[in-house]
Amino acid sequence: MIDTLEALQQHQLVILRRLRGGPLTEFELADEVAGHSGYSIEDCADHMADWLDELRAEGLTWAGFLVNDAGQEIMAAALTKRGKELVR
Repeated sequence: MIDTLEALQQHQLVILRRLRGGPLTEFELADEVAGHSGYSIEDCADHMADWLDELRAEGLTWAGFLVNDAGQEIMAAALTKRGKELVR
């Protein structure tokens, strides 16, 4: 997913503009990454947890949660770095 991270960096303004409209679930993020990286949505969704771990290793955090009807927590919100939100 390092290639995906590099591709995402090339399109980060597009992603950040999308985040300004509101939080993204991990599934919506996978769709955004797929749309800007050349990877399929299935590949991005399959590797999203690993990708989020890589973001955390870089000092970024995927903050917040959504809960579906079954009570399952779904990661959501904007990327933050050192506690400062990138998107307000």
